[in-house]
This record gives sequence, C-alpha cells and structure tokens, in this order.
Amino acid sequence: MTVHLERATLTDGVRVVHTVQGDRVRAAYDPRQIEESAALAWLCIRVPGLVRNGFTVQHVAA
Repeated sequence: MTVHLERATLTDGVRVVHTVQGDRVRAAYDPRQIEESAALAWLCIRVPGLVRNGFTVQHVAA
C-alpha cells in the first residue's frame, strides 16, 4: 500500500484526516498538533491493512 502524506492546517482537535482509495491512502496531518511519526502510527491503527500488507510513504507538497 502507498500512503500519500501531506502537511496541512486542520481544525483544532483534528490532527489527521484520511481516505482509503483501493491500495492507496491519502492523508493529511497538522504538524502544529501531531508529529509525522505519530500520524503514521495513528494511520496504522485506523487502516490495519497498512501493517498487514506493508506500506511506503510518499510525501505530497501542499
């Protein structure tokens, strides 16, 4: 699976948003509220296929 990850300014209290599109996860995290590593850990909990199938991260320019 591939995680397309970008930084974004999100609403306070919303640290990460994501959508699953087949074998691709598009996600944005707010670096003011959460570190990238914690955002990836959160995604692994919310999308168990990432752990089961392995994943790569592509950083997307906002």
